[in-house]
Amino acid sequence: MPTAAATESISAKLRKDEKDRFTLICDEIGTSPSNAIRMFVSAFNRRGGFPFDPSNPYGFSQETLSAMDDAVAGRNLSGPYRTVKEAMAALDEE
Repeated sequence: MPTAAATESISAKLRKDEKDRFTLICDEIGTSPSNAIRMFVSAFNRRGGFPFDPSNPYGFSQETLSAMDDAVAGRNLSGPYRTVKEAMAALDEE
């Protein structure tokens, strides 16, 4: 009968609101916080680093990232619509 590998603890400090949300989401998806951390560590180790791009954790397309940069830089006023009302009117025309 195979023996279980020895395990070691890891500790991290979180704000209470972060920990509460993390625990709630883990419960909602049917796993424990400890198992979620083990899954992250396993993926991190397999990849040799983050299993996602930390600068783009949600996987936005380049087009979306460019649009977000434009909005932050105030370049979003150069489009065809200067107001929401104009954009909605154009949608209503179609």
